[in-house]
Amino acid sequence: MRNRYIQILSALTLSMVLMMGIRIFFLLRYPEDFAPLDTLELLETLLMGGRIDLISLLSFSGIFILLLTLPLKILSKTKTRQAIALLWAAILVSIAAISMGDILYFEFSRRHLSSEVFNLGNDTDLIISMAFGSFIFYTIGALLVSFLVFYLFTHLFKHEVHPVQSPKKAWLISFVALVLIIIGIRGSISGSKSIGVADAFTVNKVCSGNLALNGFFCIYRSSKDNKSQILMDTPKAITLTKKFLSTANAPFINKEFPLMREYKDPTKKDYNVVIVLLESMGAEHIDGFTHYPELGVTPYFKELSEKGLKFNNFYSNGYRSIFGITSIYTGISLPSGFDYLGKGLELSNLSYLGNIAKKNGYSTLAMQGANRRSYRVDAVSHLAGFEEFYGAEDIPDVEAVEEGRSISTGTYDHNLLQFYHKKLSTLKEPFLGFAFTSTTHSDFHLPASKYEPYPHDLRDYNGYLNALTYTDSAIKRFMKQCEKETWFDNTIFIFTSDHGSGDAANPISKKLRGEFTSLSSVEHFRIPLLIYAPGIFKAKEINTLGSHVDIFPSIIDYLGWKGEFTVLGNSLFDDSVENRSVLFNGGQIIGFIRPEGYLMYNFKDIVETNASKPQKLLHELKAVNTAQAHLIQTNRWFKP
Repeated sequence: MRNRYIQILSALTLSMVLMMGIRIFFLLRYPEDFAPLDTLELLETLLMGGRIDLISLLSFSGIFILLLTLPLKILSKTKTRQAIALLWAAILVSIAAISMGDILYFEFSRRHLSSEVFNLGNDTDLIISMAFGSFIFYTIGALLVSFLVFYLFTHLFKHEVHPVQSPKKAWLISFVALVLIIIGIRGSISGSKSIGVADAFTVNKVCSGNLALNGFFCIYRSSKDNKSQILMDTPKAITLTKKFLSTANAPFINKEFPLMREYKDPTKKDYNVVIVLLESMGAEHIDGFTHYPELGVTPYFKELSEKGLKFNNFYSNGYRSIFGITSIYTGISLPSGFDYLGKGLELSNLSYLGNIAKKNGYSTLAMQGANRRSYRVDAVSHLAGFEEFYGAEDIPDVEAVEEGRSISTGTYDHNLLQFYHKKLSTLKEPFLGFAFTSTTHSDFHLPASKYEPYPHDLRDYNGYLNALTYTDSAIKRFMKQCEKETWFDNTIFIFTSDHGSGDAANPISKKLRGEFTSLSSVEHFRIPLLIYAPGIFKAKEINTLGSHVDIFPSIIDYLGWKGEFTVLGNSLFDDSVENRSVLFNGGQIIGFIRPEGYLMYNFKDIVETNASKPQKLLHELKAVNTAQAHLIQTNRWFKP
């Protein structure tokens, strides 16, 4: 170990082993996600993963490797080399910790972290709670591994290196090391561009890219080379997008703002609207909406759906809560790489659901079960036209809680919904309300054991199912209270979810449900939509394709509101719409759904599709994505 180059190669080998070990842990933790890969595909994916790891490591520790090769006297001293090695170890520990955290994040999102990691300060309290709560063993494990890495690096470089015998040869080796580091950072010798996120999909399967990538690389690349959303000629993109949005009932009204519309000759109806956005309630888990065998965790929601308008083909436009709120409030399917509402999107002129409601004489109210400032939803709601806003700090505890149980962040869904009912009853009619629940987000703290038909855990699939059972009970109690109000018969209730929860294929779920055929990745974006108003709508199952961005125009259309708006969706009540579609943001991929099929695209290749004409679908995806991105970037989305 007195050979300087052996020291460096040993440390680099240790770094690669640690990173590949994290990837193997990823593979073993979520075996069902990677089951579609055969043996050869798995090997190709792991080899690509090694390249991704090497790029990640050399990009931030290559400078230390180069310094350790230089034949300078000061860089040959043991203390100097150990100091450089400790800096290298700190970088390695940081990369490994982020990659490990990303694997745990994958449990909830089924995708890697990207630029949203820079906004996790909004959830600091939740992250700390989970790190020292349900993830305590991972936190302890990470700390132990970190200490081990620092110890091994200190040990590797504790020996005094042999003096340089041939300075010319040593400088030549340093030069070669520099060239190899540059090649390693690029990940390739040929080509004008270095390896990016899209190149990780060595096999045209979403799971291949997920396994090859590490969280640090995704974050680093998403901040370094923010993907261009202009995927084709913008005039052509706008023309095709207008075709998708075209409806005789809401013509386009402004050439400078080409997607602006207004419903003509509206018939005003003064029905109240009560929106409940349910945290992480993917349709694949919900009784009455799932394509899998039912689990009996949401019997009341199923009963309610059988008495209302039940939409079976409805999707989220993104994979995070704030994306769902953004889409419902503004009708925008947030393009990948764009800041969300509350983080910069509002710098462009947008049409807002609450504002148009107020212009049509509605009282407005919003609240969430998390703290007020979580993702700045308080400021976002006021911006969107909601006159009152409340968070967990404002909501009294009315839920009966067994001794020894508590919730570290936010409030229980029953507390939220009872407060929601109370506040709605104080509003002048007609009113528009919005409430966002939280109990079905890990950690799954529940108030009583009676809501735990499955062995409870704060974050595993059993815990999630128990949380669904609890939220179903909270919805039932909320609706029973609302039924007693004089305004109930004049109110439209809209229940949907912020995003899916792609966990139905895990081993616990398969054991509970029995064997079943795994569904496509796009199923993880499917969410329930229930519009319930027994005095207004007759019960009906509806297979119309829709997503979050369709809620805004559906409300405007059905209630006959006057006012201009720009959204990327259409009213679900408008039978004249001929070209329905869904554009969704999946982080490293974007997706497009049409009645004839779907595809997922990683900005380079189609990585998953069931369409008979995928190139046609890809062309349409590029058009809609380009039109939305271009008009937002150039502030031609909406004219106030």
